[in-house]
Amino acid sequence: MSKVKTKVVSFPVPICIASSIIEGKVNFATYGCFGLLAPRPIPYVYIGSVEPHYTNIGIKENGYFGINIPSVDQIKETDYVGLVSGHNTDKSNVFKTFFGKVDKAPLIEDCPINMLCKLIKTVDLPGRDIFIGEVIETYVNQECITDGKLDFKKINPLLFTSANAKYWELGNIIGSAYKEGKTMIQP
Repeated sequence: MSKVKTKVVSFPVPICIASSIIEGKVNFATYGCFGLLAPRPIPYVYIGSVEPHYTNIGIKENGYFGINIPSVDQIKETDYVGLVSGHNTDKSNVFKTFFGKVDKAPLIEDCPINMLCKLIKTVDLPGRDIFIGEVIETYVNQECITDGKLDFKKINPLLFTSANAKYWELGNIIGSAYKEGKTMIQP
């Protein structure tokens, strides 16, 4: 096998739409730098945001933000709220919203997955804010659950690769974690 030296490799990640309230108005922003830090016992997520993003103001002021996972069907709206800035564009009517138990961060009704997050820490990197949030509540569209579990084929999350700025969708299940490698364990 031959290796080629390259720049940082970008893997497909779920895109998210962060939601916040700024000066009493709902705002949305698309993020490709998003992930789960710890699922248990307390779930934490992060989003990485360029410092001048308008959404950062609402997250810092309110101490809460929404994480909304769009499906591939929402590609145009998702791309749009990432293209225009809330500094000069009102994006409050792009999506229908609802609130969880805290009214400081709207959640997008049409997105299959929503997480209400309490800001725990902001990490300042050169030119970026990394927001770490504790997931307070999670919502999933009822039609995206099969046999009591999340059905990712039905969720059909929009994926993103920053290396080539492309959107992707999920493929097929090819195995089960914590099971496939068991045959290699020596007794």
